[in-house]
Amino acid sequence: MKQKRMTWVIVLCMVLCMGLAGCSGYASSFQATVLISSNTANSSSVEFSTLKGTKTLQMKTKEDGATLEYSGKLVEGSITVYYDEDGTKKELFTLKGGENKEGSVVIEKKGKLYLILETDGKCESGKFKFEIK
Repeated sequence: MKQKRMTWVIVLCMVLCMGLAGCSGYASSFQATVLISSNTANSSSVEFSTLKGTKTLQMKTKEDGATLEYSGKLVEGSITVYYDEDGTKKELFTLKGGENKEGSVVIEKKGKLYLILETDGKCESGKFKFEIK
């Protein structure tokens, strides 16, 4: 009886772990000072004094063919912004110190949209905005 119970506990733990691991798309792992972040279903922003690592945002498109408008500026360092709408991570843009960037991209499918900001070392004084229209 004890062995059967222990087997069920192990199976339940494995199922729970696999289920929880499948819930999130991308994980944030970063060091930052004065990080201000806003993340809603259709708009997100990140502003920081310093950032090193990966910051992930999740948004949601309500229809196929929605437009993601973005802007970013960075005083020092290098950062690449990616997006993932269908399980494939695609580069949106890269900024180096002193650059500004604005643009838009059409999001093909409705559903979850991940935005991934990855630094190449330490970045200083950055500001990024994203909005689904």
